Amino acid sequence: MMTSSFIEEVERLMILSETTYHFSGTGTSELIEVYQDSLGNEFPESYKVFLEKYGTLTFNGESFYGISKRGLSAASIPDVRFATQQARALGDINKELIMIKNSGYGSVFSIDTSTIGDAGEAVIVETQLSFKHNAEKRIVADNFGEFLLVEIEESLTKF
Repeated sequence: MMTSSFIEEVERLMILSETTYHFSGTGTSELIEVYQDSLGNEFPESYKVFLEKYGTLTFNGESFYGISKRGLSAASIPDVRFATQQARALGDINKELIMIKNSGYGSVFSIDTSTIGDAGEAVIVETQLSFKHNAEKRIVADNFGEFLLVEIEESLTKF
């Protein structure tokens, strides 16, 4: 799937569902660069496309972290910088991971910058709260675009 075509499919699904969704607004390439520098990680292309299109996204009970309206002054979820720094401080993830979603039941989803998938981008992993003790990671998607699309599709079939 091309880097930006996943975003068109996500948009199509959300509009067809007639479910309200909220996003924080678009992240500029300058702000994306500042976020990358502050976290010490390069964001994969599909995640940058998401940040430029939505910033953050809440849809059908699912919240995807990104760049919030407050930018660097954000001190709450769904800001990816805030969430990642908090999770790293608690030992819930390491410096290779960028936290992009909380399951709400103990596990978190992150971009794993140490592992490149078949699409040539960092994979998405799920970790448990026990991560600080065992550092176990389970790959759940080949890249952010695939992860977002699957999560949106699954949110539409869970009721």
